[in-house]
Amino acid sequence: MKRATMLLAAELVLLAATTVPTMWAGTQDTAVTDQNLGHMISIAKTPADHEAIAAYYDREAAENKKKTELYRVSEKMYTNRAETAHFARRIKTLNLIHCSALMKSYEQAANEDRALAAGHREIAKKAEK
Repeated sequence: MKRATMLLAAELVLLAATTVPTMWAGTQDTAVTDQNLGHMISIAKTPADHEAIAAYYDREAAENKKKTELYRVSEKMYTNRAETAHFARRIKTLNLIHCSALMKSYEQAANEDRALAAGHREIAKKAEK
C-alpha cells in the first residue's frame, strides 16, 4: 500500500511538472526576438502580433542607428588622427573605408527596419477594422 501511494505521488509530481510549465507558457506574451522572428512572422494574425513584430523592428532600427553613430565617431577619429610612423597612411585609409562602409550599411539597415515596422503597423491597423 505504501509503495502504491509513493508511485501515485510520483506520477502526480511528474504530471504537474509537465503540465504547469505548458499552461504558464500559453499565457505569456511572446516577445519577438532574433531567435523567433521568422516563426512570429509566419504565425502573425492579430494586430497585437503585428505590433510586437513592429516593436522588434523599432528596437533593431535603434540599435543600428547607435552603430551608425559609433562608426561616425570612429571615422572622425581616423580623419583627425595625425599620421605617424606606427600609424601609416594605408592603415588610416583602410580604417576610413571600413568606417564609412559600416556607417552606410547600418544606416540602410536602420531605414529598412523602420520601414518594416511601419509596414507591420499598417497591417495591424487593417486587421483591427
